[in-house]
Amino acid sequence: MKQAYLIFLLILFTSICSAQKLSDKFEYKVIYKLTYKLDSTNLDESKSEYMLLFTGDDLSKFSSRAKTLANPIVRKGNTAHTSREAVTDFQYVILKHRLENKLFFTRTISRDQFYYTQEMNQFEWEILPEKKKIKDFEVQKAKTSFAGRDYIAWFTSEIPIPDGPYKFSGLPGLILELEDTQQHYVFEFFGLEKLSPKLKYRINLNQYAETNKTELYKVWKRYMEDPWGYAPIPDNITISAETKKKYAEAFKESFAKRNNQIELQK
Repeated sequence: MKQAYLIFLLILFTSICSAQKLSDKFEYKVIYKLTYKLDSTNLDESKSEYMLLFTGDDLSKFSSRAKTLANPIVRKGNTAHTSREAVTDFQYVILKHRLENKLFFTRTISRDQFYYTQEMNQFEWEILPEKKKIKDFEVQKAKTSFAGRDYIAWFTSEIPIPDGPYKFSGLPGLILELEDTQQHYVFEFFGLEKLSPKLKYRINLNQYAETNKTELYKVWKRYMEDPWGYAPIPDNITISAETKKKYAEAFKESFAKRNNQIELQK
């Protein structure tokens, strides 16, 4: 009886661990240009970054191009950490597992790694009859609302991948363009590449601390408002009080100007 119980625990433990290990071979890379306005008090100023969507049979990965360049796409063993800070406003990686209908939002804050899970099917799309061309693809219009914003999307059934930028998915074809109705976040299709050979990817989420969306925002806010309190300086490094003060003030100023996140609902 005891032996059977131990076997049961072993199977359960193995199942739990493997459920947090994701892998796939990416066949396509989609490139978007994101134009965005982070500061609602200065909407005349916009910035832009290139964002990448890698898609495979079961899994997709979305992140900024800078974030991707700062982290190897193939991650093995205990190497799943950021070796250097990527120059990007978007320090997250979003993984969508279509078979499980799960979305994994991962983020590195200082040296800590976090993730939370959501259902993928959180969008109620209304497909509209209007069509147009984007590059060589015929696209159709759709609209939805998400996290405090209303969005217009243009998708193509010529690429039968029900995915898109950021957390968006669920249309009968790849989303090529997406923007909120205030045009604070505008994703434009820049290019599509078929990868040959396919690109191997795997990640072990057991190396991340699991949390939820609200708590992750609180951790990020605490870090931005008090970086020295969040991540104390090692004993072998000396930094003057004046430098610490300037550094902390710069973080607070940066955080204050990031008041127009893509998700208005925290």
